[in-house]
Amino acid sequence: MLNSFNLYKKEWLNLVFKNRNQNYGAYLLRQQSSVITMRALFFASGVFILSFAGPVIYRHLKPAEEIKPLVSDRVVDVVLPSEPVKPKEEKKEPLKAEPLQEKVKTVKLPSRIVVVDKPLVEESVPDIKELEHAVIGQSNQQGPATQAQGGTEAKTSGNGSGGTAEKEDNGIYENGTSTLEVYPEFEGGMKAWAKFIQRNLRYPAMAQEEGIQGRVFVSFVVEKDGSVSNVTLIRGIGAGCDEEALRVIRKSPKWIAGVQNGQAVRVRYNMPLSFTISQ
Repeated sequence: MLNSFNLYKKEWLNLVFKNRNQNYGAYLLRQQSSVITMRALFFASGVFILSFAGPVIYRHLKPAEEIKPLVSDRVVDVVLPSEPVKPKEEKKEPLKAEPLQEKVKTVKLPSRIVVVDKPLVEESVPDIKELEHAVIGQSNQQGPATQAQGGTEAKTSGNGSGGTAEKEDNGIYENGTSTLEVYPEFEGGMKAWAKFIQRNLRYPAMAQEEGIQGRVFVSFVVEKDGSVSNVTLIRGIGAGCDEEALRVIRKSPKWIAGVQNGQAVRVRYNMPLSFTISQ
């Protein structure tokens, strides 16, 4: 009896809800409970199956997108620091040995013969006492005695011919402090010198990267032949500017040499070279 008892049978429902409103409420829920339970079961099962099968189906229907590596369009210029300019070493040519000359037999000839027409007359040298009261002359002559001579040594200079020989001037004159007859000049004047510097001077890349600017002071000597020598650095700013200034000065063509006392002389110049970054 108890196993066959079902509270949701229509007979029990009619008995319980006899003389009651059966259009809605608990009567309808109990009457349609089996249908509602089946619908809920199918709905829950469908949701459960879709939660697992959905991602698998989605991956099969839509292929995975290819991941492209990120490529940057930015280009960075890397400027390597310029190496300092090393002065070129002059190659010294090896001394060539002069070929030995073979010795040959020689015969000595007598030197030029001098013919003496008159016999040599020896004259006696006067005593010192006679010279104290007389003047030295070309011949002996009588006359009143004179006072003792304070000194009769004749002063001569030069090469023995009576003229004065000028010594070669190898000293270095300082431009701006020494007075010269003619100062050295670059071929074409200082405007041409400025154009030569602007045309050949290069701003080092390392100095531009670091924003270094200023003036480099260089000293050099204009030789007698107009060439430039003794190029040295007085004060620099670094970053390759000092080496560049020395390189340009060494590259200078010949100047017109300075003149003092009618001969070419050496003149030293102290000159600044400016490195400026244009804004």
